[in-house]
Amino acid sequence: MSKTKLGSTVELEVEVLDVDGEVVEINDPEELLVIEIGAGELPPRVEEALTGIEVGDSIDVVCEAGEAFGDHSPEAIVTVPREDFPEDLEIEKGMAVSVTVEEEDGTTAEIDAYVIEVNPDAVILDANHPLAGKEARFRATLRAIQE
Repeated sequence: MSKTKLGSTVELEVEVLDVDGEVVEINDPEELLVIEIGAGELPPRVEEALTGIEVGDSIDVVCEAGEAFGDHSPEAIVTVPREDFPEDLEIEKGMAVSVTVEEEDGTTAEIDAYVIEVNPDAVILDANHPLAGKEARFRATLRAIQE
């Protein structure tokens, strides 16, 4: 059976957990995560653990605070006028929303953010990953190596 190596394109089942063991992200088993080992799509420690394994093998890797999703950035906390959201949308603290932001070059991008506060005039969003600045645990199972 072949083993993964730097540059291998692989298909993975992945779970990302917080320090308390709660699952923060998980891929749909019907839609495996496809990455190239060494391309920087996962933290270096995780990609290193994926190197040299065979289909069916699993890894369990803990990344230090900030290593997996970067440091928590205060600039990623933004205030959006309440009127920018549909009037009938019930917005609650902790809710995930997608918002369109304008980049410095004038283009726009969709970002995911979490509601951290709601008041009559504004919604305060945090676009940091929930594990930004925190320890993250990756559990992954190799399902296929693409040739």
